Amino acid sequence: MEVECVNWEFLLLLACPLMMLFCMKGMFTGNKDKENKKEVQLPEKEGLQSIQLQMAELLEQNRKLTEEVNALKGSNSSGQKVIQLEKERERVNA
Repeated sequence: MEVECVNWEFLLLLACPLMMLFCMKGMFTGNKDKENKKEVQLPEKEGLQSIQLQMAELLEQNRKLTEEVNALKGSNSSGQKVIQLEKERERVNA
């Protein structure tokens, strides 16, 4: 009877780490499968047009800001220009 209890105890001791290994393997394998199944989905036609419009607006803003920076660099009275721009921005924000 003693021998059987020792065998069961020994088997239970082995079962815990083995189950842990199987669970961990399953967790890591499951994540890889999900990552592999993810595909790049292209936006719908309407979504693509919306993105293109936003891109065009950003490019226009970039062009205006670049012109403004170049104007500030080129002017001899850049301090006065900066003050004027700040006043214009305050007026627009108000």
